Amino acid sequence: MNPVKIYFSLIVCCLLGFVNPSFAQPATGNTKDALIKSGDEQIEKGQYYRALEQYEKAYKNAKEKDIAVKIAYAHFVLRDYAKSCNWYNRVLARDKANKYFESRFYYGKALKMNASYTEASEEFKKYIESGADENMKQLAQNELKGIELLATMKEDLSLEVKNAGNVINTPENQNGPITDNTGVLYFSSLQGKTAKAGAKEVKSGGGEGKENNEEKKEEPKEESDFSLVYSSSYTEGKGWDKPAALTELINRVGYHTANVSFSKDGNTMYFTRTISDGGHMEESKIYVSTRTATDWSPALEVKGVNGDYLARHPVEGELYGSKVLLFSANIPGGKGGFDLYYSNKISEAEFSAPVSLASLNTPGDDICPFMHEGTLYFSSDYWPGLGGFDIFKSKWNGSDWSSPENMGLPINSSTDDLFYKLSPSGDRAFLTSNRPDPQSKSLKSKTCCDDIYFIGKRKLVIDLTTVVIDEKKKPIKGATAQLIEFTGNKEGDAQSKTSSESNEISHLLNKDKAYKVVVTKEGYFPEEFAVNTVGIEKDQSIKKQVVLRVMPPESDVEIITINEPIRLNNIYYDFDDDKILPDAEKDLKVLKELMDKYPDMVIELSSHTDSRGDDAYNEKLSQRRANSAKKYLVSKGIASSRIVAKGYGEEKILNQCTNGEDCTDEEHRFNRRSEFKIIAGPTSIEIKKEVLNKKSKPAKK
Repeated sequence: MNPVKIYFSLIVCCLLGFVNPSFAQPATGNTKDALIKSGDEQIEKGQYYRALEQYEKAYKNAKEKDIAVKIAYAHFVLRDYAKSCNWYNRVLARDKANKYFESRFYYGKALKMNASYTEASEEFKKYIESGADENMKQLAQNELKGIELLATMKEDLSLEVKNAGNVINTPENQNGPITDNTGVLYFSSLQGKTAKAGAKEVKSGGGEGKENNEEKKEEPKEESDFSLVYSSSYTEGKGWDKPAALTELINRVGYHTANVSFSKDGNTMYFTRTISDGGHMEESKIYVSTRTATDWSPALEVKGVNGDYLARHPVEGELYGSKVLLFSANIPGGKGGFDLYYSNKISEAEFSAPVSLASLNTPGDDICPFMHEGTLYFSSDYWPGLGGFDIFKSKWNGSDWSSPENMGLPINSSTDDLFYKLSPSGDRAFLTSNRPDPQSKSLKSKTCCDDIYFIGKRKLVIDLTTVVIDEKKKPIKGATAQLIEFTGNKEGDAQSKTSSESNEISHLLNKDKAYKVVVTKEGYFPEEFAVNTVGIEKDQSIKKQVVLRVMPPESDVEIITINEPIRLNNIYYDFDDDKILPDAEKDLKVLKELMDKYPDMVIELSSHTDSRGDDAYNEKLSQRRANSAKKYLVSKGIASSRIVAKGYGEEKILNQCTNGEDCTDEEHRFNRRSEFKIIAGPTSIEIKKEVLNKKSKPAKK
């Protein structure tokens, strides 16, 4: 199966909310070849989690790059972009012969959806220059256009995109949020009987190379889950009620039910019923129900719009002065996988033959239409976007559609953004996204599963624009502005933004807060300024101009800024040991002198292990190492309160030597290190370049 189609197939199922993170059935054999064959078969069936488990077992048997690429791609289609990037990188970083060059497109895509735009751009450019597939080159061109669009885009700070919360969202997929004309929220969800994914691995043994005991897994029960339509009402002061599933007149047993929408008067409901096998849809048809005095009527299949294809996402609209049903479908002869169509309304349950919205459809997938007051909103993965699916809008002028406009930040993100819909009054909007969010309870990764988000206008908008120029008043592009919020007299959360194509950097400020902004750019001395919002009661835009001074080329001074990790190159440790070696005293002495020079400086002193051995053991080992370094500094007169000792274990590997990689001890030793960073006090300090080489590189074979 074409890898692009595999990806589209999985996304289709994610949108409907019925990809279950179920576990593998026992493989027919445990040899490497048998496991790979089983994994490939699961891919063909759309059982992507099962395929991943088979590939991972095969990789344990034989750590081959061919298997690593399969694992990387499986993580990609399962929308774990961070893991996908890691697996692609471990192969492509050492692919001298370009054997896996065709994977660079997917590596670039994973990087982009992980918001690593600069690195993604480099991969797309490499593929455009030397890739073998012309269609993939065109896709890479489109991805680059999206990155270029982002560089010129200004975020709409007046909008707030907020997770709907755990009453509405579950650890599995939600989608298709919409309110009827009474304000009741409808959506579809896998509320879930299936046990949670991510079977716990019970490991024991030491760290950094000690043998682990055999892994044990708790296998969850396999049950059939179906996406159902739920409703929830909002009560002022109490929030959303616990969602209740609609009756079996709508949620028919054995079908996935989703994609709800309403007529303008709220008395007609459209939705889809779908049959799927694993990750592949076998049937999807549009149905209609009418509101009765007590409930919804038995659903009827809509005539005219269904056929030997998949029809989804029905919504009413108006074109040429008549009511129409807009929907997406993969009708043969269309431009792409799924295209946008409309059908003229004949009666509540019958419409004319579908007509393509040709000027909006692309070779990709164009889905999730919604029409409000002459504007069509839809999602596409082909029009230039910021990540996967982005939300676009196009206006109807009575005879044609305007060129689609990307709705930008914060509505769109680096991930998939879908099902944009407005409330009947137009004062509130909704969308579905798998964007990483602190409130998300996604099962397998931060970006695996879709949550519902509410969009509204902020009550008070205070925005800060930092304008960066040089001493000759020329714009400086590519500077970074770090916004640091104060809580009392202590520095709190920090938010960094970099504008690669402009010298203006925007931040949203909260009411009655004090901030410090630190502006940095390589080759320039950093600058900072203070700003506060105390007493501001109306919307206000604040603009601050910052002049950065160029560092002399011959300067022997290095500027270290707050929250910048600085490697202590001589603090290494012997294998599985926390004793500080004699060479370490040189760096610790320098660090002690710095803390004497900057008496208000508070640092995080961190320690790291290599990847060998048990994760939990390595975390404890690194904490002991960090404690040892702190103990040394305290013994030299530095106050304990000025040092936060933190062990990261194997969380932050600097070279390719992650779990399972064959590396020399010298390469592993590079990861057994200590670092420090300023977390309070001065926002920048000066240090002689020869004292600490913060740009040291990993050792190579």
